[in-house]
Amino acid sequence: MSERLTTNELVAIGRRVIAEEAAGLKCLADGLDESFAKAVRLIQSLRGQLVVTGLGKSGLIARKVAATLTSTGTPATFMHPVEAMHGDIGLVGPDDALLAFSKSGNTEEIIRFILHFRHMGGAVIAVTVEPRSRIAELSLLVIRLPDRPEACPLNLAPTASTSMMLSLGDALAMVLVEARGFKPEDFARYHPEGSLGKRLLLRAGDLMHAGDELPVVRIEQTFEDLLRTIDEKALGLACIVDRDGSFLGVFTDGDLRRLIRRCPSPMSLSLKEAFRMSRRSAGDVPVTQSTVRRDMPLIDCRQIMRDSKITALVVADERNRPIGIVRQHDIVAAGLG
Repeated sequence: MSERLTTNELVAIGRRVIAEEAAGLKCLADGLDESFAKAVRLIQSLRGQLVVTGLGKSGLIARKVAATLTSTGTPATFMHPVEAMHGDIGLVGPDDALLAFSKSGNTEEIIRFILHFRHMGGAVIAVTVEPRSRIAELSLLVIRLPDRPEACPLNLAPTASTSMMLSLGDALAMVLVEARGFKPEDFARYHPEGSLGKRLLLRAGDLMHAGDELPVVRIEQTFEDLLRTIDEKALGLACIVDRDGSFLGVFTDGDLRRLIRRCPSPMSLSLKEAFRMSRRSAGDVPVTQSTVRRDMPLIDCRQIMRDSKITALVVADERNRPIGIVRQHDIVAAGLG
């Protein structure tokens, strides 16, 4: 890099580029008209999918637009105009539409793609600066981009134009989100491994330790049985139930430490006595809730644990019988910590 530019000059050039692109986006927003609304309605009414295309830098933008649309409830796929002419267009059907990005509107590869698409697919929407270009002539709808210089000092590298294309694609996707009534839960279904997907989709039943892993001891069993069960199941606790299997409470490692402080010889106690003596005192943080249903969102389980300063919850059925254990450790490991 040349040393002839000072730090302030470098920053000033960067600011100018961003300002020029921002000015282009303002012109784009101010110039949106009914063709944009018609494009939204056309895409919303599609029985098939939206095919998105572009070449060069416009093609890179088209890929991103297709990905954004798909992840927000509008099925879309990017198709390279050259690859389309060598077999990919076989994926196109009469229920599909094409969204084509081209600054000049005269890109030969896209013109050929549109001509063949019109024979096999449905409507074509053009995004271009030139409303009288060949691509615009072949399209049912034309969304016009403002005719502004690129932010490049040579006015050559696609910069302002691609920023406007990207913003227009985002606008289409977000308007469709509102038009479809797309909800956070819908977004989560398209992003099941993302943080939002996990927050909204994962339930207590998805992570609970159940079956042979579940430590359960009946109140009439011995204190020794309780300790053996905690040790064998290795979850740091055991569920105590009555004769009918209904949940009475949990006995944790913390309860054991509390019991030992209160009774130097706990092995002489019955399980019922040990359970009673191990409970939290009035000065401790109260446990507001110790059981949840299997459909409880894990994010809510985590909050219950935090509020009560506990590290596990019992998952119980409609008859209040333990069917699983959800631990704070498992929730953190799932990315919800």
